[in-house]
Amino acid sequence: MTEPCPSCGQLDHVQHVPAVYHGGHSFYRGQGPLVAVPAGDGVVYASSQVSGVSVSAVARSLDPFPPPRRGGGLLTAVILLVLVGSCFLLLPLSAADDPPPGGPASQALGVALISLPSLCVFVAAGVLVWLYVRRVRAHRRQRRGVPAAQQVWEQGWFCHRCGGVYFTEAGQLLTPAHFRQLVARAGGYER
Repeated sequence: MTEPCPSCGQLDHVQHVPAVYHGGHSFYRGQGPLVAVPAGDGVVYASSQVSGVSVSAVARSLDPFPPPRRGGGLLTAVILLVLVGSCFLLLPLSAADDPPPGGPASQALGVALISLPSLCVFVAAGVLVWLYVRRVRAHRRQRRGVPAAQQVWEQGWFCHRCGGVYFTEAGQLLTPAHFRQLVARAGGYER
């Protein structure tokens, strides 16, 4: 049994935080709108299946997990930069057939100048790889901290009357944002 809310002193609108979070998720599935598609001399009517999850604002405010991070954009940028840098590498190879006048020193300088754009592109690709590795490491650290964060999260109680969260031993009402900060700090993924 839990203690009453420290703000209003009532127990009738108090609910365990995991119950509020899971109760705030509604799954739906249905038929999409009917669409007329021209096909040859006639019309074909088609509809689609629609499904998804609806999340209440309270459940979203009590989410214990770190926000998901995507890294696909970085990998796509690295691949594109490597392709562009490879195209720039063709410049020094095309200049090798027609060396500039002035001897080997000017030839080396000319190849270095022509190779400079590809070097810059490969350095940029290296920076993006470094950023991607940092993101992957941060994601692993967050995943390791989820059990500790969830342990703190499961001790919270939500008062629907006051709109706040409290721990039975603390006796102080917290805003959902402050509660999420405490959970994130326990998991080690606080910003």
